[in-house]
Amino acid sequence: MLDIYNVLDAISEIVYVSDAETHEILYINEAGKKILGDCLGETCYKLFHGKSEECTNCPCSNGEGLSEYIRENVMPEKAYIIKHKDTVWDGKKAYLDIAFDITNTEEIQKRLEQRLDMEHILVSCMVEMHKNKPFEESFTNLLGIIGKYFEADKIFVFSYDENKLSNVFEWNNNGVNPRAEELKSLDSNIVDKWLPTYDSNENVILNNVEDLKEISVEAYHQAVKSGVQRLVASPIADNGKIIGFIGASNLPEEKFSQIVTFFDALDYFVASMIIREKSARKLRELSYVDSLTGLYNRNKFTEDTERIMRGRNCGLGVLYMDLNGLKEINDKSGHCGGDCALKDIASVIIESFGKECSYRVGGDEFVVLCYDTNDKEFTAKVTAFRNLISEIKYKVSIGFHYSKDSSDIDEVIKIADEKMYQDKKYYYRNNGQSARYRFYNDTFVSFSTQEKLKKLIQEERFVIWFQPRFSAINGEFCGSEALIRYFDEDDTIVSPMDFIPAMEYNETVHMIDLYVFRHVCEYISGWIEAGKNIKPVSVNISHCTIVRPNFMENLMDIWFDYNIPKDSIVIEVSEDKVKGGLSDVLDKIVELKNNGFHIAIDNYGAKYADLFLFSEVKFDTLKLDRELVHKLETDEKTCMISKSVIDICKNYNISVVAEGVENEKEYDILKEMGCDEAQGYLFDKPMSWNRFEEKYL
Repeated sequence: MLDIYNVLDAISEIVYVSDAETHEILYINEAGKKILGDCLGETCYKLFHGKSEECTNCPCSNGEGLSEYIRENVMPEKAYIIKHKDTVWDGKKAYLDIAFDITNTEEIQKRLEQRLDMEHILVSCMVEMHKNKPFEESFTNLLGIIGKYFEADKIFVFSYDENKLSNVFEWNNNGVNPRAEELKSLDSNIVDKWLPTYDSNENVILNNVEDLKEISVEAYHQAVKSGVQRLVASPIADNGKIIGFIGASNLPEEKFSQIVTFFDALDYFVASMIIREKSARKLRELSYVDSLTGLYNRNKFTEDTERIMRGRNCGLGVLYMDLNGLKEINDKSGHCGGDCALKDIASVIIESFGKECSYRVGGDEFVVLCYDTNDKEFTAKVTAFRNLISEIKYKVSIGFHYSKDSSDIDEVIKIADEKMYQDKKYYYRNNGQSARYRFYNDTFVSFSTQEKLKKLIQEERFVIWFQPRFSAINGEFCGSEALIRYFDEDDTIVSPMDFIPAMEYNETVHMIDLYVFRHVCEYISGWIEAGKNIKPVSVNISHCTIVRPNFMENLMDIWFDYNIPKDSIVIEVSEDKVKGGLSDVLDKIVELKNNGFHIAIDNYGAKYADLFLFSEVKFDTLKLDRELVHKLETDEKTCMISKSVIDICKNYNISVVAEGVENEKEYDILKEMGCDEAQGYLFDKPMSWNRFEEKYL
């Protein structure tokens, strides 16, 4: 036996023998004594596990004879692999155990498992961040994933700036009261003492909430009120600037070091998510706010009118207002002057009605929606507004209306708009014509917005007439020009010379241009179907329409609806707009040519007669302006220029059409010069489509 003891004492692992009945230690080698002392007579369950009674399901008692198991011992605090053997010691049934220390290996294994777990949680958080859900829902779910894993009472996120601290998100475990709504707009100096720690990219760790008293008494009271006993808070930064922090409260102590590591890994993603949402929110705000005046824009106006319509029915007052002569202000003082005028008016609107119900819905148009008010209050506000607006140097037109029924908001807005329209007509009747346009009158006002113009189109106040063109060689009918006419309230015919400038001024001319193009396509399609002998029809397109972003798509959509031969329609563009070197116009002309349309330069010689066109613009027809034609009889210089232009066109295979030919003398001169076609009162006046069809087709 002595030799056996010597062998066992020489082993570096702990070797001990325990009584199978009493579990008392019968023998322990020198390695065991160095760690546990002389412990003969102690029970193994007390010595190694700190228990007062036999271990439940003790692996030593399983009767297997020879076995191996891993045990984390309380005494000492280490992990061992136990090699177990049933044996007989001094004639007694006993257990022989050899314990191999694997503490370091076990710790590494635990750390690896924890790291894998945290990586799994981190991936789960990132997946949640990118789910197609509302931001608030995704963020709250993310905090829930963290809180459940780390067994915390609360996971929270605070936003921070130089003045305010706000609890923007929180997740609460079962039974924990939410407090985010109470913790808004707190004084940011509550956490000022944390900033040096955050600036060092370190976490604030409080094992005892009492330590918070030294940082901030206010923060301590808020923490106690929230039931916080201990917490961890990690900074959230954007380009090195602290924008908030994420934290956890009342998690198990052993989880503290884990969550600190986790927050270090998560902070970047949380910051990115918050910054991305801030940017998205800013874009949403910008989509609702007029950048010049700070008032809400038409997008918000449309959304709010729909919301009011769906909401509780109550009193509604609407004020519609328009700045008179904005174009003249821009011409006189530059666009900076016009911008100042709009901002001054907006400031008066805000002062009178507040920002939440005020909108800039057009270039010079403003609307106020006073929801949930009574007639007396609304009228008092309008009166105060009139007094304030009269004190500024700009003139405005105002219309307002009140109704007890807010569900019919469209009608209330319409009445207010019509009253403003009447006020505007009164203003221009009593203040003369515009310096920029000769037609700054009731007709001008009628075309001031797309809504007004759309209504007039629907009422069929616009009709298309046709003026024929004839060959200057043999006098045969060879085509026509589509001309728009407007019938005013008195059924008086208004020439396009009187309203197209107004439409260009108000940027509504594209509506009438596309209206004419569609109807001409419809007429031609019908004539082809009826077997008529059709000739090319010219359609005028304003440069304002051509440079619009979706012009080509809109034009082609209309053409596809009818699919007429493209050589049956000619697009006319005024020379003065092309001569200006407008690259957008030139690009669109090229695009029109590439799409198979014939191009005519209209009004040539009205202002420029510039030869630049022939080298820079690809076109098929040149139309000599009527003013040029009328000078042929009396002005030799005009004749020389016209003859030269016609000769150049022949060299470029461009046909020449003379506009406004009124007498035989003009016609003879044009024929002698080699002009190809002519149109004017000498041949026939513009006429309705059915008269034109009957006479020429």
